[in-house]
Amino acid sequence: MRRLCTTGDFKIVDIFVLGLNHKTAPVEVREQLSVPFQKTEEVLSRMQELQIFDERLILSTCNRTELYGAANGRCDAVKSAKDFLSGYAALDLSRFEDKLYVYRGAESVEHLFSVTSGLDSMVIGETEITGQVKEAYLLAHRKRQTGKVLNTLFQKSLKVAKNLRTQTRIGTGKVSVASVAVDLAEKIFGNLKNVRVMVIGTGDMSTQLVKAMISRGAFASIISSRHHDRAVALAAELGAEALAYDTYESGIQDTDILITATSAPMVLVREPQVHEWMRVRRDKPLFLIDVAVPRNIDITAEKLDNVYLYNIDDLRQIADQNLALRESELSACSELIQTQTRHFMDWFKKEFAV
Repeated sequence: MRRLCTTGDFKIVDIFVLGLNHKTAPVEVREQLSVPFQKTEEVLSRMQELQIFDERLILSTCNRTELYGAANGRCDAVKSAKDFLSGYAALDLSRFEDKLYVYRGAESVEHLFSVTSGLDSMVIGETEITGQVKEAYLLAHRKRQTGKVLNTLFQKSLKVAKNLRTQTRIGTGKVSVASVAVDLAEKIFGNLKNVRVMVIGTGDMSTQLVKAMISRGAFASIISSRHHDRAVALAAELGAEALAYDTYESGIQDTDILITATSAPMVLVREPQVHEWMRVRRDKPLFLIDVAVPRNIDITAEKLDNVYLYNIDDLRQIADQNLALRESELSACSELIQTQTRHFMDWFKKEFAV
């Protein structure tokens, strides 16, 4: 690895971020510049061979591809990084240069702290990105691609993300329909381990919901009123079971959550049906989730004891309220990040006399 350039007794080094994300580039550009995690080591090694930065790290997710580096501040590090991305993607730089953002010094630090904390994500305050940043850092560190600058910076970013979650409400509440539904289900049943979910419909929304339920330990049955083959395929993908539509009521007695998400232009589940189901179930709690438009479940069913009915508007309203709460915390988060950025830059300037 190249030594950092020096002037007298002082190392002249700076921090850079070069990248694009869901705000600056459409998916067809992002996918061309994406670096699959399994290829990251290879790409880092190639960057080292070409002397792209003195320390380097790649963060690539479905929503962003970013190169982080520490390099001699007077070297043309940004141009070299841009040319490298162009060569890696086999895409002329003119096709995506206007979609790139370049940060340097304190701006780079503040950007990373915001990214790691979920403030720069499509869903504000989401936590998945924190794990992705940690994975990217550990890989680069393990392959000796990071040094004193990036090691300190990325370790600090993970601490900042943790502090924001304890000192603000940026992570409060769920902000997607599927996660809101899971949250409500856990409030009703305590947890979803061995909870039985029945899903009528095989579209995107029902798939998101059932995947979210299964991820928390639920067991699912898939039903389609018109396309049993789709139900079979989806069930096979999720490790669930497929049932014929004309027989699904026989399984209601053992079902805890019923999700309806069909394109049928009429009510499929009426209040008298649910009343009979509850009699057979001996009033064991039943969570009805109706995400169909038009609605599939008679709204009067929610008047029955131990029946909990939420439609798509109910779920979105909760998600929107939670998102508004998170957005109200952005100012406080920004202040904390700016404070931590100043602390990091104080350390950095003392270490490298920048």
